[in-house]
Amino acid sequence: MGEKNEAVEQTKRELSRLKESYSRAIEAALARVPVRNGVVSARDLWLETSLPLDLIAELLKENGIKLPPQVKRVDFGATGRRKGTRGRRR
Repeated sequence: MGEKNEAVEQTKRELSRLKESYSRAIEAALARVPVRNGVVSARDLWLETSLPLDLIAELLKENGIKLPPQVKRVDFGATGRRKGTRGRRR
């Protein structure tokens, strides 16, 4: 039973370490992506970091990421997907 608890704790520590690493990557990307009227596109963060959008959203919600002064918010509304155009010809 002790080995199982140790494995669980080790997994939790590894997950925490990964989240910290991903948070640092997002903070670094925030300094490099375009800022339009205080807004950064989540798609730009995704392109810069290659992290999944849902992970980026989760990490931003945890409030562990420091936004640069020029960034007021991250926009997840326009992620660049066009619905209903796949396979259509014009």
